[in-house]
Amino acid sequence: MAKIGFVKISAALLLFVLIFLSAFIRPVKIATERGSSTLLLWACQKGRIDFINSITGHPVTIRFAMPWRFSGFFAETDPGTEDYYTTGLYRWNDRLSEERTRNISYCSEVGVALTFGKKVIRTKGGCISATLLWPPS
Repeated sequence: MAKIGFVKISAALLLFVLIFLSAFIRPVKIATERGSSTLLLWACQKGRIDFINSITGHPVTIRFAMPWRFSGFFAETDPGTEDYYTTGLYRWNDRLSEERTRNISYCSEVGVALTFGKKVIRTKGGCISATLLWPPS
C-alpha cells in the first residue's frame, strides 16, 4: 500500500517538474552557414541582434524578449539607417513592437551577432536564424 502512495507522489512530482519546465524553458534552434545547435534558455531571458548595415555602414541593435514568441522588438540605430529601412514612411519601433514570431533571421555582409544572456553566436558575412522549438504553434 505504501508503495502505491510513493508512485503517486513521484508521478505528481514529475508532472509538476514537466509543467514548470514547459512554462519557463525555451529551446531555441540556432542556425548559421557553419551548422546548427540547440540552446536551452529561460523564457524571461532577453535577446539581442547586432550588425552593421551594409549600405549605410552604421550599427544596428535589435533587442527582443521571448516569453512565448520572439516579441517586444526594439531597434537602436541612427536616423539615416532607420530611414533606409522605412523610407521615412513610418516609425520603425512602432512596427517592430507589434511583431510576434517563432523564427527570426538576420543577414549582413559585414557580420551578425546574436546574444542570449551571456551566450553570443557570431557569423561573418552571412546569416543567423533562431527558431523557438517550444511552445508549439
